[in-house]
Amino acid sequence: MEKPVNKGQDISVEIEDLAFGGAGISRIDDFIIFVKNGLPGQKVNARITKVKSSFAEARILKVLKKSPLQDDAPCPYFEYCGGCTFQNLPYDKQLEYLHNQVKQLYRHLGGFGPVEVQTPIRSQDIFRYRNKMEFAFSNKRWLTGDFESHKPDDFALGLRAPGNFWKAIDLNDCLIAPEETAVVLAAVRNFARKIHLIPYDQKKHEGFLRHLILRKARNTNQLMINIVTSNDQHRIFQPLIDNLSAILNNLTSVVNTISRSLSETTIGEKQHILFGKDHIIENLGDLTFKISPASFFQTNTVMAEALYNIVAKYAALKNTDVVWDLYCGAGSIALYLAEQAKEVIGFEIVKDAVKDARENAALNRIENVRFIEGDLDKLFGKNPELFDDLPKPDVMIIDPPRGGMHPKLIPVVAQMNPKSIVYVSCNPSTQVRDIKMLIEKSNYTIDNIQPIDLFPHTPHIEVVTSLVRTD
Repeated sequence: MEKPVNKGQDISVEIEDLAFGGAGISRIDDFIIFVKNGLPGQKVNARITKVKSSFAEARILKVLKKSPLQDDAPCPYFEYCGGCTFQNLPYDKQLEYLHNQVKQLYRHLGGFGPVEVQTPIRSQDIFRYRNKMEFAFSNKRWLTGDFESHKPDDFALGLRAPGNFWKAIDLNDCLIAPEETAVVLAAVRNFARKIHLIPYDQKKHEGFLRHLILRKARNTNQLMINIVTSNDQHRIFQPLIDNLSAILNNLTSVVNTISRSLSETTIGEKQHILFGKDHIIENLGDLTFKISPASFFQTNTVMAEALYNIVAKYAALKNTDVVWDLYCGAGSIALYLAEQAKEVIGFEIVKDAVKDARENAALNRIENVRFIEGDLDKLFGKNPELFDDLPKPDVMIIDPPRGGMHPKLIPVVAQMNPKSIVYVSCNPSTQVRDIKMLIEKSNYTIDNIQPIDLFPHTPHIEVVTSLVRTD
């Protein structure tokens, strides 16, 4: 089939719909073109950036006709940043498109037919909802025309520019980050520039300042600041600590993480506690969680509780049930369900997460949970005795990373044959793929599908799907 467009070609198209992942959909005959940042109802001039056999990708050069759905984005960085995709789309419309995308994934990618997908649960807050935000230092500021042209080009503290790993947009604030963000960014930027601290160069692997991470416990108001550097000079930060502790009455912890890795990881080989404690405390329901710099915790605290309530509802546990929690992270779901079950067993590959899970179980005096460290893709193949040593699950919780489950794990889950499975995912496309494979290998059927919005203004949505055995 001859393709109607070529890479580098400029075209005029109308945006018809939104695809999963956030791109606008347009068509030339039956050939689909995904237009980055396109909104339904727009007519745009766009440049083709990629051509495949059945689709092409394009970026907008000029908006010829504004979408009737379009709002003014409240963030001044919206056009440049890429952290938010849909601040210019009313929130109700965001949920409407996300709802439709989940339905289409189950219907077409999964081949499940017209299964019922519940209306997404709205986020209580659509701004300032993130409890963790990672900012990057760069010695190459992303230039956006005259936008903030007074700033130096060789220093930036903000978010990576879309599609450019080497540069960062210098931000004064971020509207989905904690309320203290503007104060912290200004204080750290002013301090760094005053004493001439050099941002890390990702190409040359030179420089000192790498990342700035904010973590805020929504329900206790405790704030952690983590400064990631390429080498150990932690004593130079004392004037900054004195300033921050004077202007932030909820500052609980300041950490300096040393990372010599050539990658962008924020996990380091050494940490210094510069102020306060090495953790913050968060409450979720009746539980207390200790959050350290490397801990995983759902980024939207308020909606995490809503998510866990849905998981508990679909699990429908009895006090005689054994629960297996695969990809359990720091154990938040396992601990949330423990009171309703006989025993919960969590499995997780990340050593620090398992350590956090065990500490949080002790902190909450929960004794009917245990956590097993290991790579789930290989754990049962290398340790078949686990099948004999562990009680079989009545209910299984699966909450994998965005890439979904490893194909080798799916037949293991089918072999365990729990009476029900609750699959939690922030990537419904891999969730649908895995559930399709699981149903093909076993006797399960879909019982419930509930999207929950933990990430307003982005193309991401959490989905909780329950499966029940049909025999």
